[in-house]
Amino acid sequence: MSYGSARLIDVRQGPNVRRSFDGARALLQWRDWRIDGVVARPVRNKVEVFDNITDISQALWGVYGMGKLATLSGASVDWYYLGFEDEEAEYAQGRDHETRHSVGARLWGATGGWDYNLEALYQWGRFGRGHIRAWTVASDIGYTWNEIRFHPRVGLRADIASGDRNPNDADLETFNPLFPRGNYFNELANLGPRNFFDMHPFLTLEVLEPLTLTADWNFYWRQSVEDGIYGPSGNLIRSAEGNDSRYVGSAISLTADWQISRHLNLTTIYAHFFPGSFLRETGPAEPIDFIEFTLSLTF
Repeated sequence: MSYGSARLIDVRQGPNVRRSFDGARALLQWRDWRIDGVVARPVRNKVEVFDNITDISQALWGVYGMGKLATLSGASVDWYYLGFEDEEAEYAQGRDHETRHSVGARLWGATGGWDYNLEALYQWGRFGRGHIRAWTVASDIGYTWNEIRFHPRVGLRADIASGDRNPNDADLETFNPLFPRGNYFNELANLGPRNFFDMHPFLTLEVLEPLTLTADWNFYWRQSVEDGIYGPSGNLIRSAEGNDSRYVGSAISLTADWQISRHLNLTTIYAHFFPGSFLRETGPAEPIDFIEFTLSLTF
């Protein structure tokens, strides 16, 4: 399953094995609207062949709607409610039973040379004996000069997600992205979307009709200095350890995408991560280099 911008539910593009669920979906199509109802549990991947099992410690349920917005030309809107349960949820605060509810909306579209993708979400529920109060706001806005050679697009993504304000009390303010894409910020996929805010400028050029080049640089900070940083799967990478530095680091990425034919595509990516003050002050902080070559055959 993949919904919207894949911030909450995605097939987990990036890691070796895509994400799947055991469950049921009901799909309703009415005029320009589609509404999905889902009840499911994620599948736990094991190392052998045909031996994956249902992860009974987690559950997902909810409703996701998508449709055109009649009051704004070229615009579409998503709205959703998603429920989530994890019997072994782990944060910097500790491990406990989590029941979380998420409501949100997404506005996206294009007009003239502009394109936009805006989303806001609020979460509440229970984590052990404490209450959950978390949120996120995400934006992706760009402009394309279609009349200029190479059709340059300049874009900016700016996202923020709440972190826990006090690891010593029972309440939890850390945002949970549920089942997001593995390469949430870039193909390097070393950081996950919890307790962060980032600025992510892009430049894209269509050098030839089948060849697109993209350069981007992502800058990443902690939203709450009382919370740590997490990986794409939600694992705690490093706790706050009493450190008040917000800056985690930045990553530059260069991508070449070549549509060789209708069915064949080649993507080449180079990324480099520069560790920031928080990582340098709390433990090992080596730069990371990442190279990817992907050949895709679709039919």
